[in-house]
Amino acid sequence: MQRRKFLGLGAGIFAVAATAPSMLMAENYRKALPKVWKIANNEKSKGEDMSGVNAAIKAIFGTDKVEEGKIKLKAPDIAENGAVVPVSFKAEGAKKIALMQTADPETVVAIFDVPERGIPNYSVRIKMQQTGHVVVVAEVDGKLYKAEKVVKVTVGGCGG
Repeated sequence: MQRRKFLGLGAGIFAVAATAPSMLMAENYRKALPKVWKIANNEKSKGEDMSGVNAAIKAIFGTDKVEEGKIKLKAPDIAENGAVVPVSFKAEGAKKIALMQTADPETVVAIFDVPERGIPNYSVRIKMQQTGHVVVVAEVDGKLYKAEKVVKVTVGGCGG
């Protein structure tokens, strides 16, 4: 009798576990928004031109009207290795978050959908060819909020 209860319980747990991955599926923004990934930064501006970021914000969120605040962005002032620049950000109550930069030809780095009851607290490492702006935009309560920081990428890790 104990064996039947154990097998029945195991089958029930398996059924629940089998449906869990379907609830955690992520949106593939490379397919859903293919034009967003083709928005380029002005390479001649040395990472100072924000027109690529503004175009990406409009393409992702439908508007480019953003306010400052509600996002805590942490990135180094000086990155000695542009291949692995640590960036972390937190946006309480966010539904969608976009990470962008002006240092590479491709503007958009990543887009995150935050699940219901999710904790929008992310840490990633991005690649930056040169000094530029790191920009995070989050949709919170139907409004867009932005945080940005200039990250200086040094050549050879000399800090100058």
